[in-house]
Formats: sequence, structure tokens, C-alpha cells
Amino acid sequence: MQILLIEAILSGLFRNVNSSILSEGLAMVSSLIRDLSKAGHNVYTVVCRDLLKLSGFLKASTIVRIDGASLPKLRKLAQSYDLTYIIAPESDGLLARLLEEFDGLHVCSNHETVKRLSDKAVTLSELFKVGLKTPRTLEYNPEVPIDLDFLKPPFIVKPRTGAGCEGLKLFKSFGELKRFLSKEKRELLIQEFIRGIPASVSLLTNGLKVIPISLNRQFISISRCMYLGGYTPVHHRLLKEALEVATNAVEAFKGLRGYIGVDVVLSKDGVYIIEINPRLTVSYVGLSRSLSVNLSNPIIETGLGKTCEFNPNFKAVCYFKKTLFEGPISRVLKISTLLDDIVSPPFPIEDQAKAYGFIAATSDSFKNARATYFKILEELRRETRCKILW
Repeated sequence: MQILLIEAILSGLFRNVNSSILSEGLAMVSSLIRDLSKAGHNVYTVVCRDLLKLSGFLKASTIVRIDGASLPKLRKLAQSYDLTYIIAPESDGLLARLLEEFDGLHVCSNHETVKRLSDKAVTLSELFKVGLKTPRTLEYNPEVPIDLDFLKPPFIVKPRTGAGCEGLKLFKSFGELKRFLSKEKRELLIQEFIRGIPASVSLLTNGLKVIPISLNRQFISISRCMYLGGYTPVHHRLLKEALEVATNAVEAFKGLRGYIGVDVVLSKDGVYIIEINPRLTVSYVGLSRSLSVNLSNPIIETGLGKTCEFNPNFKAVCYFKKTLFEGPISRVLKISTLLDDIVSPPFPIEDQAKAYGFIAATSDSFKNARATYFKILEELRRETRCKILW
């Protein structure tokens, strides 16, 4: 099939770009291109003029250059291909708008369902109704007085809409929280902080049947409001419960199709659902390298609403990590196309002397995969003379 990939950042649709979020988008795109190409598809990727230097890194795909991306222009382009796959954050309703514009052309979730899931308050309310564990949550509106006695510190505060760790903050006392809220003019969610292990569950659904694939570890920096990567698969005493809970969460929202990610916390009280991501997530980078079968065709089949018999078996553990490079970054860019472990090269945007990239290391265990990651870092330090922070 002729498949068009539209990723919001590479195509120029997402404006507030930095190297951190670019590294996530590029890591997903490069992994999906690799898998779709191996499955025999012809892949075409939309890239805006400002990011054309990354074209060499996407060598398994034909690059479709676009100047001044707009939804009507991209829809007209998509009509020339068998199907379109869209990757975008939920921020400001972007993913829902894209799916609505490409309705009938894409193999992703229904735009109305995505619109509901983009509102985290609505998502949590629906999950609570079906009996799933979610953090205690208050909706903050600057125009309405709020009673914080319902919650106990520490508190997590996040935008009502958004993707990933965008705008995530932690407050340890009522005083800190009240001082912050006194300056805020937007709607927010205030939640109890659930102590435990941040994780996610990757799933497939054709709209009728849900297939859980894996439990994935997540590395998150609240102080930097940043997702840092993770590893997959995870073997944990709550594995079975996590897969069941995530399956129930996806089943609660009709209209989901293809690959779905569910963020959870593995706590001493069980599995708490944090949010549902109705799209490809960065955990796909790890699954692409750790599964014994190619996941791209099942994603397309379930996105089309077809029945898919998929039995996830793993051949390895993949440790994938966002990594900060400082110094002569051009040297890293030169060798990135030669190293399969660099799934997203560091591409400077806000600072020409530093940028984030993504590295994926595989081995037979978490311990060995992590050790391989650090060996890769050491080799890159020697070859590029960059300062590398992880």
C-alpha cells in the first residue's frame, strides 16, 4: 500500500516546537517508517521546509516536501494515497481537528471520541463511572471559588487539555498551590499525587475488540515537565491487573481504533489510570524493537476496523531514553544515519549548542539493555566530543 505519514511537528502544523518534543515525534515516525517498510508498504512522509535536514534520517521513506502546511492542502495531498496515518498531540484540540479534516482517509480513532479524550476532566469522569481507579481530582476555574479540603498534599496540577507531561507541576503544600493558583487564568486539574511507578499500557482495538500488548515503564521528570522515555516489556506483580484495567478503559470509549496508549501508576493500592492517549505513543519505539513480530500491520488492520489476531511475544527488552547533547552536535547528526540505536538525532531548535535526541538499546534483560544504552553514550562521547546528559 501507499501510506502517507503526517506527523504534526515534521509537517509544520505544531508551532510551539522545541528539540525535546521534536525528538519524541521523530522517534515515533522513524520507528513506524522502518516497520511499515519492512512489511512491504511504500511510505511517504510529509516534512516542512525548516526540517528538511532530517530527510536523510528518514531514508526508508519518500519525503513529501511541503511549504506552509494547512489542513486543506494536506487533505488534498492525502487523497493521492491508499491511506493516511496521523501522529499528533491532543494539545489545543490539534489531533481531533486533524482527524476530522482527514475523516474517511485516515486509519486512526474517531475525531469525536478523541475530542472527548482531549479533555482530561471528561476522561476521568467517564473512567470513574465505570468503576476504574483514578486520582481524586478537582477542576479549577479561575472564576469559581474552589475548596481544596477534598484533597491532601502533595498535589499534581496539569492543564485540562494537553499531551504528555505538558504543564505538569507538583506542589508539596496548600500554600505553594494557592500562590500558584492566584496567578493562573486558565482551567486546570488539581489531583492527589499517587505514589507508585509511572507506566503505560499499549493496546490495539478495532472498535469492538481490545488487545493489550504490553506494560511499559515510563521515566518522567516533573521538575522539567518532561517525558524522558522508558523500557518495555515490564514484568510486575500488577501486570495482569494493569492490562485488564487499561482494556476496560479503552472499552469505555467507543470510536477508538488502532494503537492506543493508557498511562497508569502502579501503586500499593493497585493500578490507577492517569489518562488515555488515542494515538501512537513513544512506547512504540520500544515495542518496535522488542516484539518478535512487526506491529505495523496490526495497527493498520485494527485502524481499518478489521479483526486482528495478534499474540504479543517478546524477543528482547528495549530501553529507550531521551538524551541531551551539548557541544558539536553536527558531529552527532553526521553519524546518526549510520547508527540504528539513534532513533531520533539531536536537532537544535531553541539553542544551537544543545538538543535532545532519542536512543534505543535492546538486550535480553532490563539490566543488560540499560548497560547497552550507557555503552552507546560512551561511544558517542568519544566519537563526537559532545557532553551527553541523560
